[in-house]
Parts: sequence; structure tokens; C-alpha cells
Amino acid sequence: MNISNGVQGAGKFDVPQFQTLMLPLLKVMGGGHEMSTIQMRDAVASNLFMTAEALNLHLPTGTQNAFHNRMGWAITFLYKACLLKRPRREIYIISEIGKQVLLEHPVEIDAEFLRSYDNFNKFHDSPSGEYESLVPAYNTNKQLNKEYKININPSKIHHLRVKITKQNAQVYYLNLI
Repeated sequence: MNISNGVQGAGKFDVPQFQTLMLPLLKVMGGGHEMSTIQMRDAVASNLFMTAEALNLHLPTGTQNAFHNRMGWAITFLYKACLLKRPRREIYIISEIGKQVLLEHPVEIDAEFLRSYDNFNKFHDSPSGEYESLVPAYNTNKQLNKEYKININPSKIHHLRVKITKQNAQVYYLNLI
């Protein structure tokens, strides 16, 4: 389990980074019951055997609780990839897509893994929406494989998208000058 960029406490990293929390969170949601964000946080903390000390750590940049912050990001990323649904504010349930992911028994879920979901890419690739119209629409790996018999490694797709987005941003900036 990768816990780099964790919040340090008592000489070790006690609060995992948000990407490390995504798989345990999806597993908690795998029961198919609606859960509030508080219930989700409590269940993941319990499953990871987190100490009270770790759960009380705050981010170095302010007064925000580190675990709550990291769980918030994990929830957001899974929701944006449509692995979780939100029937009401602060209430989530696993989606059919999320159930399918669990059936595949992934070893890890991180942002690179979520890149195979178009809705996540729309969220991830347009932080301000400023360059949204400049970024070309992408077919998913499954669509490419089905239509053209092309199979591309998802990590390669991610790196290409980042490179293209940066190039488009540079062209956009130069056209402004």
C-alpha cells in the first residue's frame, strides 16, 4: 500500500494519501447500502485500523483534519469516475460500475486507474474549464480496441493527454500574445 505524501505522526506516516484510500473506500461501499460521508470515513478508518492519534492529525497548511481531507478527495474521485452515486447530498451508494470494478479484484485504485472512465477525465482534465474546448475528445481504450483493434496501456494514454493538454495550453497562450 502506497502511503507516500501521508501526514506524519509519532515518527511514521499515519494518514495515507487519498489515492491509497480509494480501494478500501470502494470495498466499504461494496455492501450496496447508502452511507453518509461520516459513516464512510468511520468504516474506512476501522478497516484500516487507524489510531485515534492518526485520526486527529491536521494538515500542515491549516486546521483541517488530514483524514477527513483525504477521504473527501477519495470520495470525489470515485464519484467523478461514476464508481459511486450520490442520491442525496452527503449520501453515497456504490454504482453498477463500482460493483463491476470490485468483481475484477483490483490491487489498487488510483487516478491513473480512474483514467479509463470518461467522466473522470472530464473532471480531471479541466480544472478551470479554461482549456476544455482545446482538448480533443478521446475514445476509451475499450472503444479503440473494439473499433480499431488497438490496445493502449492506460498509463500511456494519461501521459499523452497531459502532454497534449500542456501543448494546447502553450498554443492558446501564444495566440493570446
